Parts: sequence; structure tokens; C-alpha cells
Amino acid sequence: MEEIAHLKHQIEQEQKARKQAEQILESKSLELYEANKQLRQLNENLENQIKRDVLELQKTEKRYQELIESVHDIIYKTSPEGFFTYVNPFVEQLLGFTENEIIGLHYFELVLPEYHKDLVNFYQKMVLQKQESAYLEFPIATKSKKIVWIGQTVRLIETDNKITELVAVARDITDRKKAEEMLGTTQTLLSTLITNMHKGVLVEDENGKVILVNQLFCEIFNITVPPESLVGMDCSQFAEQSKFFFTNPEQFLQKINEILVRQEICVKENLSMIDGRILQRDYIPIFLEGHYRGHLWEYNDITEQHRSHELIRKSEEKYRGIMNNMELGLIEVDNKQTIIRAYDSFCKMIGYSQEELIGQVASELFLPKEFIEVLNTQQQLRSKGLASSYELQLIRKDGSRCWVIVSGAPIINENGEVVGSLGIHYDITNRKLLEQELEQANQIAEDALQVEKQFLANMSHEIRTPLNAIIGMTHLLFDTRPNKQQYGYLDILKTSADFLLSLISDLLDMAKIEAGRIELHKHPFDLVGLLRTIQRVFQIKLEGRPIELNLMIDTQISGNYIGDDLKLNQILLNILGNSEKFTEYGSIDIVVKQKKLKGEITWIEFKITDTGSGIPKEKLEFIFQKFKQINAHEHKHKGTGLGLTISKQLVEFQGGTINVKSHEGTTLSFVIPFQKSATEVVPNNNEIRLAPSNVKGCWILVAEDNIMNQKYISGLLNKWNINFTIASDGSKAVEQAQKQKYDIILMDIQMPNMDGFEATTKIRNTNNPNQKTPIIALTASAMIDQKNKALVVGMDHFITKPFAPNNLLNIIQNYINISKLTLKNPPKYNLTLDQNRLVELYGDDKAYAADIFQTFLDDILPDFSVIDQMIEQSDWAALSNHAHKIKPTLGMVGLSELETQMQEIEERAKDNINTDTLKLLWNDLQIKLEQFIPILKEELTKFKS
Repeated sequence: MEEIAHLKHQIEQEQKARKQAEQILESKSLELYEANKQLRQLNENLENQIKRDVLELQKTEKRYQELIESVHDIIYKTSPEGFFTYVNPFVEQLLGFTENEIIGLHYFELVLPEYHKDLVNFYQKMVLQKQESAYLEFPIATKSKKIVWIGQTVRLIETDNKITELVAVARDITDRKKAEEMLGTTQTLLSTLITNMHKGVLVEDENGKVILVNQLFCEIFNITVPPESLVGMDCSQFAEQSKFFFTNPEQFLQKINEILVRQEICVKENLSMIDGRILQRDYIPIFLEGHYRGHLWEYNDITEQHRSHELIRKSEEKYRGIMNNMELGLIEVDNKQTIIRAYDSFCKMIGYSQEELIGQVASELFLPKEFIEVLNTQQQLRSKGLASSYELQLIRKDGSRCWVIVSGAPIINENGEVVGSLGIHYDITNRKLLEQELEQANQIAEDALQVEKQFLANMSHEIRTPLNAIIGMTHLLFDTRPNKQQYGYLDILKTSADFLLSLISDLLDMAKIEAGRIELHKHPFDLVGLLRTIQRVFQIKLEGRPIELNLMIDTQISGNYIGDDLKLNQILLNILGNSEKFTEYGSIDIVVKQKKLKGEITWIEFKITDTGSGIPKEKLEFIFQKFKQINAHEHKHKGTGLGLTISKQLVEFQGGTINVKSHEGTTLSFVIPFQKSATEVVPNNNEIRLAPSNVKGCWILVAEDNIMNQKYISGLLNKWNINFTIASDGSKAVEQAQKQKYDIILMDIQMPNMDGFEATTKIRNTNNPNQKTPIIALTASAMIDQKNKALVVGMDHFITKPFAPNNLLNIIQNYINISKLTLKNPPKYNLTLDQNRLVELYGDDKAYAADIFQTFLDDILPDFSVIDQMIEQSDWAALSNHAHKIKPTLGMVGLSELETQMQEIEERAKDNINTDTLKLLWNDLQIKLEQFIPILKEELTKFKS
């Protein structure tokens, strides 16, 4: 039982212990649960915090990355060996390299070779001295090989006392470097300028310390040390030491102090030194951004100048006394024109006494109102210290006037100030009266010359107009295939008309020669053919007379020559006409030979010998005088007496000489230089050519008041199948031009109601369909003034009456071609100026460029208009010279392409190339030039802005 009780008790104890253990376990489990619960909560909070920290770190890294990428500096890393391991994107913007192109490169590949050593020393110094950071500036090459200066700050990154990488920030300092270089250059130039000035210069800072001083300053003040050793010295000490060089030491020192206190510019102050020298001193304060930064002193030794002024002053006093006794009137006035002093000779000239003049205002007392502006202009010159001479009238006391030449000069005091004027007057009244008389005589002579020119122009028109119809109709009749008898009548009619024309031409040629306005039209021609033609003409004239005409030509003369064949023909006809008139029987011999050959120039002698009556020895000197008809038997012969006079002038105008000998007959010889030509000359005949296909069917407006000329021109145009409209005066021509578009307008000059000049002006300057149509002047005037005026008012060409049919057809054909090319459908070019050439010529000088462009548009451009005429007349020498002259002006305004084309025209003209080729070249250039004009005007506007 005890055992059972003991066992029971033991079981109870175990149960109790077990229950307690369970309770404890339950309590611990609860605690563990709570702990686990708190741990889970803590873990969740920690995870959330870590997430937030990571997110914030990512945001920070992003902001940091954005900051690095947006900064306008290069941020990079390199290994200790110098290879790039990182670089921000800005490197591409500055250097042109991408990040991938930079990473892996060694910095030597960017740095200029001459800076490698400096950079190596820089990095070695950092590493050896373990500098945490350092700064260096050096140039590098961009991807495009452009040089860029950078300034970089470098930091060393260490891990475990070992350098692992280098981090740097590099900034573009190119602009700063350029500015520093310019500043250094400027400072050097300024320092050099001051050092080499012909004045003693001392520059002080705001504290009175020497900044700069030149050698001349030291020499003036007997300073023996080098100028650079004075830099930094206290200038107050210098002033104190230097005052004893001057005649008034204390005043010198006091003046310096006063100037320094005022800090105002003070110039041209004269200082007397004890050794007799005179110094002129200038003081210039230096302000930067409104703040005083120092000042500059200039000392100039004017001793010699001062002595010269003293000599001049004493000399003036001496010569004033002399001038009182001369016919030169002298007065002195102040700056307000008040008379200070008047000398006796001036008083006598003007009629006033000294007492009446002194104190009076000169311009109010004796100067006419119309000369006040002249005096004001002269006063402005005096105020600038300038002298001058001028003419004006003075009113004498009695009211009469006198003309004087005034030599005016400024009166300058000892301080260099203009305090008045000195006027020396010389009476030129008598000379002025003589000048007025001469001017009147000149005006009368000019009026007479104008009347003569007008008379010649009118005579030319009145006679040439019907003559044009006569000769023109003769050409038309020749073209009708007349029989032998009719042909003879026509030949007599043409010969008579030609003779009448030659008389008129003699008078007009003489007028042109005397006015110096004769023109040469050189082109290739057949010299031998010309001589044979002249021989046949005179052989016909001499038929039935006992006179033999012989022509002997040197065998060296062959082929074509360049010259004015019309002038040569005129000379030979005049001389042979004289021989024919004064020879009753015997012979007339023409001998032509090569006189001299020099390079391309051949001097050819023409000798005409007749067996006529001869010329008395005492009358040989008059043979070339105009209106003189000299013969041995005093017989009167037909003619003007101008033939030989004109021949002499024409020979000499072409660079030749002419001589005459007479003994049992007369020998007249002349020599003219010609140039040999390789160009083939197309022979001319009297047949009227048929019109080419491009001319047929075109429309021409003919403005002509003369009915005979209307019929002549109508006959030609009908023959050529050309449509035309006749207008009997200039007014009707303008009306017709307003109605329809014409291919060409033939415009007579002198017409009733409205002349050809006015009609052309109205067509050109109004909204007219023919504003650009070629206008050809039909002028009966041979005067150059009339032809020039035709071109000025807008006519394109002119043809002188009487004209041959083929000549008119050539001009119509040429202008029909040009009209079709340039007016109806001109090609459009993509044109630009040669800007590189303009920069090379003018740089930044816009004013100079504007002046050149304005000159080209106003003055040079009109010179191109004469090229058409030169080509038309085959005047290759004139064309080559003219092209050579105007060619450089094209380049001056950036038309380099046209300059090259003009060069080609010049060279081809020298080679006497055919007319058609040159027309095409010139036409192309002309079209481009027209299209360039608005571009040039636009460029001019840019230069002026």
C-alpha cells in the first residue's frame, strides 16, 4: 500500500511537474510566438526600408548621372598608366569623339606632341608628392584636328595606399587663351609704343607708384639708371627731386599737386627749365569702369619749336613794317571778326582810316552778303590752325567794289591757341575784268562752234537724206538687171551721187578732224584688191583722154592687212583725183612698196606721180592748207579744196607721214603702218543679198519722214520678205510701238513733231511692249556727238545715211539673232558672286567694297555697251584693248567667271577670230551680266547696311 501510495504520490508529483512544464512551455511558446511575430514585423519593416533606400540610391545615382551628363565640362577617369576608363557625353560636343572612341585611348593620342613632356612631369609630380589635386592647362586636338585649350583639375584616387585611378574635370578655355594672347599682344604693342615715343612718358598707378617709364623721360630729367629700374618707385619722391630742374621749383610742385587733385586732362602746359629748355607737359588720368586707376605724364622738349615761334614773331613784327609800305593790304581780326589792327596799305585799298576800321566787325562793314558763306568756311579753317588763299569782293567806303586775293593765316598765342586771323589782301580788280572779258570771248567762240556743229549736222541731214534715197534707189535699180544703156545711165547717176557724197564727207571729215573726233575702224582687208579696184575706177574716168594709169605693186605685198580700208581709199581717191584734175596728158603712176618691216607691223609706202602742170616751189608750203586750190595756171577746178588737207590729217592720224615734191609734174607719197592678217576676207559685190531664213517674216517698225527714203527702205524690206510698219514721225512711231511687239525698230533721228531721240526715250522709259526691242538709229549726221547721243538715250546701234542694202541687212540679221537669244527666251543661270575673292579684296572694309560696287554699277557698266559696235565693225584691236581694260573690274565685284569669259574675248579678238564666234561669246556674257545686276545691287545694299 505504501508502495502504491508512494507510486501514486510519485505520479501526482510527475503530473504536477508535467503540468508546470506544460505551463512553462506554453508560456515560452507564447513568448516565442510574440517574438516571432515581432521578428516578422521587424523583417517586413527592414525590407521596406531597404527597398526605400535602394530606390533613393537609384534616384541619387540617376540625378548624379544626369548632372555629369549635363555639365558643360569634360569629366573623365584614367588608369594610373593614362588610359581613359570613363568619359562623360560632353566630350563629343567639345572634341567630336564619342564615349566609345575615347575609352581605351591613351591621353597622349589627344595632347599635342610638344606638350607630352609637360604633362608627364605634371602627373609624376602629383604621384611622387601625393598631391590630392592639381591644375594644368594645355592644348589638345579635336577629331577634326582643331586645336582646343583645356584647363583641368585632377584628383588621385587611392585604395589601400595604392593609386587606383585619376579623376579629372576639364573645361574649354580656348576663348580665354585667345583673349589673354590678344591682351598680351596689346600690352606689348602699347609698351613698345610708349617706349619708342618721341616724348618722355611716365605712367603711375592710383597709389603714385611707377608702372612704366621710357628712356626719353630719363634723358630729359638726366636720370642715369635704366627705365625699368624705376618701376615701383614712389613718384612723389621723384617730383620733389626733379623740381630743381625748373625755373620755379615750388610752382612746378604745386601745379602737379593741383592736377592730381582735380584728376582732369591737362595738355600743352609749357614749363621753363633752368638750362634754357622748354618742356610741354600733358596729363591724362586713367579711369576704368568709372574708377580712377592712375595717370600718364608726357613731357615733350619743344625748345627748338619755341625758339622758331619767337623768331617768327619777331620776323612778323619786322615785316609788318615792310608791308605797310607795299601794295598788300594787311589787317588783323580776332575770332569774332573784330578788326584789331589795320595797316596803311589796306586802309588805302578800302578807303577807310585806321580809326574808322579798328573795333568794327569786318564782315559787317565791307563784305558783300554773297561772300559771307565763303568767309565762314575760311573761319572754320582758321579755328583749326590752317592757312589758305581765296578770292572775294570788298565794298569800299564810296560804295564801289574791288576784287582781292586774300591770304589768310591763324594768329596763335604763346599757348598755342588761335586768337584771331591775319589777312593779306592783293587787289586783282583789273585782272578780274580781263578774265570776264576772256570768258565772254570764250563763250562767243563756244557758241560759234556750237552753231557750226549744228550747221554741219543740219547740212549732213538735209543733203544725206535725199542722197540716201538716190543711192539706195540706184542699188535697187542695179538689182533689176538693167540693159547696157540703162546700166550706163545708172553708173553715171551713182558716180555723180558718190562725188556729191565725197564733197559732203570732205567738209564733215574736216570738222571731225579739227575737233579731234575722227574714228579709226581697223579690220582685215585685201590691200591689193583695193588698189586694183581704185585703178579700174580711174581707168574708166580717164577713158578717151591721153593719160595712162599705171599700178606697180611690190611682190612682198600680198594677202590681207589690218587697217582702216575706208580711210586709205579716201586718201588715195583724194590724191588721184588731184592728179587726174591737173594732168592733161602723159601718165599717172601708182607705186606701192614695202618700206619697212618691224615685228608684226609693215610700213607701206604709196607713191603717186603725175606728168601734170606741177606746183610752183613757192606754193608747195600751202598744198595741205584747207580751202586752197593751187595750180600753175590759176585754172579753177571743181572741189572744196579740202582733199589734200584731209588726206594729210588722215595719214598722220594713222601714225604715218606724207610728203610732196613737184618738178615737171608732182609726186605725192605717204607711208602708213599696217598689221599683217591671217583672216580670210570675203569679197564684196554690189548685188543685194537675199535675206537669211531667220530674218524672213520678222516685224520691223520704220520711223522715217522722208518719202524717198520710205520707198527705198520699203523696197529693200519687201525684197527680203520682212514685214514692216512705216511711221512718218517720232510721235507716230511711239503710237505704233505701243500697239504691238516688233523685232527691230529703225529710227530716223531728225523728224517733225518728235525726233528720234525723244521717241526712243519714251519707248524705253514707259510701259511699252518694245521697251527692250533693239532700236537702230538711221542718222544722216556723221558727227560723233549725234552718234553718242543715240547710244545714251537707249538706241542699240546706228547706221549712217546713205547706207548700202547689204550693210542694213547685216545689222538687221545681227540684231534679230541677239533679240532671239537675249530678249525672247534668255537662259536662266544659277549665279553667285565669288565671296572668297571679295573677302580677299576687301576683308571687313565694307565702306571700300560699297564704293567699288557703286562705281562699277554707275560708271563701269555703261562701258560694256560699246562692245556690240566693235564686234559689228570687226574692230578687233579696239575690242581687245577694251576687253583688257574692263576685264579686272569684273573680278573687283566678284564676277570671276565673267572675268574669265572676258579674257577669252580679249584673246580671240587678238587672233582676229570671226564675228559670229565673238558674238556668241559676248551674248552669253551679256546675258549673265544682266542677270548679275540685281545680285550686285543686293550685295551693295548689304555693304551699306
